[in-house]
Amino acid sequence: MLGARIIALRGGAKNRGHLLLRLHGHPQPYLNQKLIARASTVLPNNGKHLSTFASGAHDAPPPQRSSVTIRTLETELPEQEKDQSSEPPRRADHSPQKHSSLWSYLSTQEQDDELWMDRAGPALAYAWGWARPQVGEAWRGEIFHHAPSYHKDFDWAAPAMTLAALMRLPSDQWTTNEWPLARAVACNTSSRLPVLTAQLLLRRDVYMRVRARKHIPLARYLEDTAAWNARMKQLESDKGITEQDMINWLWILSCRNADLQVERFLRSNCRKPFFVLQAMFATDRLFANPNNFMSLVQYLSDNYVHRHRPESEDVHMLPQSRGRDMTWWHFNGVLHRLVWHTRDSWPAAVTAVAQLVVDYINSISNDPSKAYSSHAVRSFVFNKALQYFSWPSRVRPLANMPYNWAAQRQVLGIASSFDPPLVPDKESYRAIQAVLAALPKSKGEIKNAERIAQTWPPYRQAVDGVDERRDPEEDLSRSSLAGLLAREAGYPADVIDQGISVLAGSTFGQPPSIQTRSVPPPTLSGEHAALNLHRHWALQIKATRNAREAWRLFQRPPLPVMKPDVQVAGQMMSKLYAHEASSVKGFRPGDIKETFPIHDGNLTALEIARITPPAPEELYRTLLLQGLKPAGHYLDILLENAPSKQAALNYVRDSPFHDDGDILYDFARWDTQEGRTALSTVDSQLVNGWIAMLCRVHRNSPPYERGSTLFTHKFGCGPVVEAISLAHLCQTARPALSRNDRKPWHTILMALAKKTLLQNPKGHGIDHLVLTMDGFLRIYERTLHIQGDDSVLLLALCYMIRKTLKLATFHNSLERRPIPRKKRLANLVARAHVRAVQSFGNLARPVDTDSRLFPQDMTRYHISALTVYRYMKAMACCGDGREMVRIMDWVLDGWRSDYFSEETKEPKQHGYQLMMKTIGYFAKIGESLVEEAEMERIRQRLEHLVEHHGCTWAWPSAWSGQGNYDVLDLTLAARWADRIASASLEEAFYEDSGDVL
Repeated sequence: MLGARIIALRGGAKNRGHLLLRLHGHPQPYLNQKLIARASTVLPNNGKHLSTFASGAHDAPPPQRSSVTIRTLETELPEQEKDQSSEPPRRADHSPQKHSSLWSYLSTQEQDDELWMDRAGPALAYAWGWARPQVGEAWRGEIFHHAPSYHKDFDWAAPAMTLAALMRLPSDQWTTNEWPLARAVACNTSSRLPVLTAQLLLRRDVYMRVRARKHIPLARYLEDTAAWNARMKQLESDKGITEQDMINWLWILSCRNADLQVERFLRSNCRKPFFVLQAMFATDRLFANPNNFMSLVQYLSDNYVHRHRPESEDVHMLPQSRGRDMTWWHFNGVLHRLVWHTRDSWPAAVTAVAQLVVDYINSISNDPSKAYSSHAVRSFVFNKALQYFSWPSRVRPLANMPYNWAAQRQVLGIASSFDPPLVPDKESYRAIQAVLAALPKSKGEIKNAERIAQTWPPYRQAVDGVDERRDPEEDLSRSSLAGLLAREAGYPADVIDQGISVLAGSTFGQPPSIQTRSVPPPTLSGEHAALNLHRHWALQIKATRNAREAWRLFQRPPLPVMKPDVQVAGQMMSKLYAHEASSVKGFRPGDIKETFPIHDGNLTALEIARITPPAPEELYRTLLLQGLKPAGHYLDILLENAPSKQAALNYVRDSPFHDDGDILYDFARWDTQEGRTALSTVDSQLVNGWIAMLCRVHRNSPPYERGSTLFTHKFGCGPVVEAISLAHLCQTARPALSRNDRKPWHTILMALAKKTLLQNPKGHGIDHLVLTMDGFLRIYERTLHIQGDDSVLLLALCYMIRKTLKLATFHNSLERRPIPRKKRLANLVARAHVRAVQSFGNLARPVDTDSRLFPQDMTRYHISALTVYRYMKAMACCGDGREMVRIMDWVLDGWRSDYFSEETKEPKQHGYQLMMKTIGYFAKIGESLVEEAEMERIRQRLEHLVEHHGCTWAWPSAWSGQGNYDVLDLTLAARWADRIASASLEEAFYEDSGDVL
């Protein structure tokens, strides 16, 4: 006899609530239409209020309770209609004949979305072996005559995760991943709220399909209406939860937009169980509005950290009398998601999450009845928080790492307030070391970097007798000292710890190395744990000053029998291809990826020739003959430095992705269905490397012959056009990449902003510049719309504005003769100017908050000194003196705030040098663009900060500037300021904006 058998409900702290459901059976002929029609007795709440969960773009009011009874399917669909064709009726038949007000607020498209059609059902029925039941075999009820049969086991899944998976896609788009979950939750008799909510979702879907005369294979697994109503009454009696509450939960969760979903959640007055709150923090959502994320964190703090149960439960009947609704294990899951969102869209907010962790740890009370002691729970949350806070942000991870360190310090600050104190474990010590290794050098570390020898090994050199008597520990970096604390705590150093110590600089018992500011690569475990030794070797090569030192370590593996892998080869290639650092103050070895000059000393020419590394192509051929195929970072370096498309294709063909090389190279296949399908499967890292190569090999000297590169109407021709099309096609095929992966668009925008010009096949001279500016703005606005603002976009836009004005004003020749100005180009520059002002306002404006968790002056992104300097120059070229004053006011406010890092305030740092250049540039250019009274006010503000608040910035007494560059920017402002202002006032540039891509 076919049937369902529930094997086990998984218990334990980690797997609590997970369901393992197995159905056994054998393939049988598929159900006919008449037997399916009998499933119409499966009714969702007698058909009440189940068409109110709008998933469209327009928001709808929450569903309200109604006392009017809507007819059931037995009365809506007479028996004689069930044998008719399954063709969907007209719109008039879709909505209920009575009580049509339920549909009044829905548009036609939204009503169509409600009536999902089951196109995948028949095919999946054969694939999964759904059987034809024997007549008279009842299953869980006298009316339900269909027994589920299924010849494969399905995997268990947490009910809340199952509900989220089912709601991400309409049921007509379910795959073999979602269908087993749907059947499992439909057969579940548990009274857990996520299970019942998922069943309500399925019943609503079944109801809408039956009304549309569609096939309903899922109906046989659900209870009949009488059994469902009985369970609802029991639920209301036991927990005070009504079906109306679950309807509200589905209304909240059905929204696809993360910000709108949070607004629905916060304004709803129903009871909100913890699983609904967890869904708000789903990692596949992106918060465009930081206020919504902030409100959600504050709700979590008010209702689950400082209270045992949410306030919404106390105002409803029968509040549950058990302990905390959010256990320590639940909090760990929420913490994981919170940090995920901060690194994705708001790196500065990680400090607010740290304060939430501190509050939660302080709220944990001693309870002898619990399985775990309060100290064990506090230690678990304490260590998990330290590890999560080491995750680098997705955008400019090194620049945002001070926020990670501030968050870790907040958590470490409460360790000694408990008895016994909270102690970091081994993974937490590693997390602290990793964060410290990615911070800018402190004053002491800068002094140590200036003392090391120019030869290899880089031993410390004593400057004087006082320096001779220094304690050896004073020469260690902060990351190395954290490693010593881990050893003192009883954790022996292994190869993973040694790798982090290499980046931290010299330490006791290890060869000296250059302190290198970097995010350590992830470690490997399990069967790949042996590769951590290669990771250590690769980090040794990275922590060098030039290619000669790197080659020396490349030839000395940790073990004699070791051969280089892709990690080691990638670091060696990056040293060979790296440019030499310019003589700029504030840069020291390890601060930047560029290499530093080689010190030959008294070496002979023969010795120099012996230790000189080979050329990159020679090393590549040698490694390839040894059987090492390019992959990962190694392949990225090769593609980014490939001299041509053909050379890049050869690299890909030599790699494990050899099958993907032809589709990337042949852009003519991209418009075909076969080509788009192939692109959707190409590794995203490979795509990003190929895009970087296309941007590099682009040349500005036309002409490009047809067939040699891609031609489009919007972007002209050239390899960069191929990069734009490739990024668009790959991210369209994979929406998750479109939302999370900013790298390809950052690469393209930076290429266009620097030297690259798009080629107009029918144009000459300034036509190429107009096409480039228009294409840049299209991509910029597309990225802004989908992924939101970030400081890299603003920096690229600032470069682009100044480049466009400079090329439009002068020929690229020694005479620098003026050329005619075009109205369309002025409109485009005005459009770019408005976008830049808006972007800087969004990034620099503190987020409005009245929360204790979030500081009043917290900004969304860290704006570097380089971005401020380039933005000042762009505004000067546009002749916008008012915005220049606004920038200076914001900069001076930053001295007493936290949105500027210590790197911009410490005189020996490169960020400080850039900030001084910004102030000096304003003092020079502002004489011509800013009113004298405003200039005097800014100068007095700065002098007040210097005198009373210890500001290290200063107003330049005699600013020498950059020679001709200052004169050039004043010339651009004089020629373009009026045109840009006129176009901005008339909003003439809006007529140029159209489809983004």
